[in-house]
Amino acid sequence: MQAFVPVTGGHASRLQPAERTVIARLVADTAELLGTRLSENASGAPAAADTQLPDLLYAQGSRLTGDDAVLAALDFDPAADAAPDAPADPALARLLPPMSHDDATLAAELRALTEDSVRAGKVTRLETVWRELCVPAGPKGAVVVRRGQEGTWLSALTDVRLVLATRLGIQGEDDAEDVYERARRPGRLRTSGAQADRDEEVTDALATMYAALTWWQESLLESMQRRRRAH
Repeated sequence: MQAFVPVTGGHASRLQPAERTVIARLVADTAELLGTRLSENASGAPAAADTQLPDLLYAQGSRLTGDDAVLAALDFDPAADAAPDAPADPALARLLPPMSHDDATLAAELRALTEDSVRAGKVTRLETVWRELCVPAGPKGAVVVRRGQEGTWLSALTDVRLVLATRLGIQGEDDAEDVYERARRPGRLRTSGAQADRDEEVTDALATMYAALTWWQESLLESMQRRRRAH
């Protein structure tokens, strides 16, 4: 994975095919969490369900399928203290937070009025990113963020990172630093036992994805700043 750099008409980043596949799958999973399953487009981009994750997400010994690995990693019980109007899934609740923390009735009314449009907007932005990852517009497979779409990409990547952060239990800066440390040194927390090893391996993979996406998003911001300074 390479950092974004300014190019004519936008910003470009070159990724390995496996890296694009993983990020595209995470983007598609986030859209599906919001209620929309991304499908094949007219350009022949693969359907989200058909993408294959690299060996990073396969447990040692017993190989998990791509779908099983992701779903196992991204699925856990909802928080017991969720707000009354909030979605049951804590990751979805972070994507669609209550619009009032003081008035539960008002929060529920606002959610009923706005949630569909908020979901639709998020899915539209995620789909823009997903399509580019599936069929990159740049030379030699480089991913291109077209000028004027920077906000779309930043918002979509933030939503994907929010889902990963929830699954990884990130609540503050200390938690985030622990995840970055796990990404830097995968395997250091492994315990004995096949199931424990599989769980830790998937958590290591999610930590690596979270750290990589954070760095990638920051590189897009830096590329935008470089363009502004140049003008």
